[in-house]
Amino acid sequence: MSLRGGRVVLALALAVGTAAAGPADASELATRTPPSEHYTLHCSGCHRLDGRGVPGVAPSLRNLGSLLTRPGGREYLSRVPGVAQAPLTDSQLARLLNWVVAEWSDSPPRPPFSEAEVGALRREPLRDPQTARAALTR
Repeated sequence: MSLRGGRVVLALALAVGTAAAGPADASELATRTPPSEHYTLHCSGCHRLDGRGVPGVAPSLRNLGSLLTRPGGREYLSRVPGVAQAPLTDSQLARLLNWVVAEWSDSPPRPPFSEAEVGALRREPLRDPQTARAALTR
């Protein structure tokens, strides 16, 4: 077999091996993905890379700590459509919420969001998140 033929065989073997291991590796990779990367991929389009939001489109994520101290604040944050319907596992989403609050508030959420809490709350996304947030901030 020529050197070139050997390269083709090696490339095919690697491609087949990678394709066969794809889904398991993809799920493992998603688990190891840092929350900041999930934020960039799933949140920054509306909330911007700096979390400041887009007026009239997506609210700022700055100072969420005060929102979380209000009754219903944790529930609100877990149920907004962009969070509740994110293509992430409950565990990934809990890690992301904890990261967002810690990154742009005075302190991390207490207690931290858990996989079970996020999983239960995200089952019922808010139909009108703007009205719900306005009610929390009065």
